[in-house]
Amino acid sequence: MDRKEIIDYYKREEVVSSILEVSKDREVGGTLYNGSYTKRPNVLQYKNDLMGMVRSGSVAFHASVERWKNPMKLDTKMRKEDMDRLRKGWDLILDIDSDMGLDAAKLAAKRIIEVLENYGIEKYGIKFSGRRGFHIGIPWKAFPMRVDFERTSKQFPRIPQAVAAYIRKEIKSGLLQDLIELKGSFHRLSEELEGHVEKMTPFAFVEVEKDWGKRHLFRLPYSLHDGTWLVSYPLKKDEIDSFSMEDTEPGEVEFGRMFLKDVKRGCAKDLVVDAVNWVSKKKKHEDEKEEEVKKISPTDPVPEKKFPPCIKNILGGLSDGRKRSVFILITFLRRMGWDWEKTEGRLDEWNDKNDPPLPENYINTQVKWFKRQERNLVSPSCDNDLYYKSFGVCEPDEKCKQGTDEIQIKNPVVYPFKKK
Repeated sequence: MDRKEIIDYYKREEVVSSILEVSKDREVGGTLYNGSYTKRPNVLQYKNDLMGMVRSGSVAFHASVERWKNPMKLDTKMRKEDMDRLRKGWDLILDIDSDMGLDAAKLAAKRIIEVLENYGIEKYGIKFSGRRGFHIGIPWKAFPMRVDFERTSKQFPRIPQAVAAYIRKEIKSGLLQDLIELKGSFHRLSEELEGHVEKMTPFAFVEVEKDWGKRHLFRLPYSLHDGTWLVSYPLKKDEIDSFSMEDTEPGEVEFGRMFLKDVKRGCAKDLVVDAVNWVSKKKKHEDEKEEEVKKISPTDPVPEKKFPPCIKNILGGLSDGRKRSVFILITFLRRMGWDWEKTEGRLDEWNDKNDPPLPENYINTQVKWFKRQERNLVSPSCDNDLYYKSFGVCEPDEKCKQGTDEIQIKNPVVYPFKKK
């Protein structure tokens, strides 16, 4: 778009009113034609404010997810306590972005909506981001005023980070299956990772918002995108499947649509409580697993007869899960005190038993990659749905099952060191 077309678009009353409606109590930033950003803080209250920024070179507009008593008092050097006092609240805006294209982003959006509706949250916002994904928004009013006896407005970004992480957990398994179906098979999906199966997660293909910093921004509804010149356009749930980017050309969009809708106060309380509790338990669980694995430092290489059933099953040869098993075997054998010469020799023996064997070049490439890593990687945990159970090598024996939930084996590397 040329400069005149941009100005003509933002001069439209429908565009102005839509942008100003969401800009209230928010810090607003502009993107210039050359991709740089306007000076912050700034606010939009009137049409002249918007047009002043447009005539000064702004072509796209972003607003803070946080709502402020006076956004113009914000400063990058401001202490957290001062920002907490200034903050009125915050909206949860989940940004979905996919390298695989819009169809993959649609799958993620529908999975997230399913989670929200299961929690009784029926009024949420959906909009096209302007490029290759969507924004899903839950307004501040939906959240409880206090969590753990502390005002929720002061728990930014802890609470939105917890909710986003919990939603990612809830959609992870289903979204991966959706993406496998979209590509046609697990193998075709894994090819997108260029052989690095250890990175296999749906979020390697479709990113769902997880990081919030101070003064986090999102693209305003009806703003143009400075790369595609498409409109960041609010959608209805039943429009997701049929949606096409061509629907958001500046001359094609329908105006007057709301992104952040009025909701019942506190309707997201159950979601917040479950998310905060899950994050707390997850942190404890991860700390326990990390401590357990840290204790493993064998003075001599552990012999195969002490390996857990899953590793023995893998070493017997596979027809499915071979690439994922390269990652498992390398990380496991290295933790067992095996040097690289012994590890590589065992990998070759194992591959000869596979039906069919993996290309020799694939295994060599993986070994070279692992040798370059500075950190000592750990084998996938037993509860990782992408590994042992998914290709049928998980056959727990009495040693795997012994004890309570708190002390049972959570990772194969622990097995040889657990006493019966």
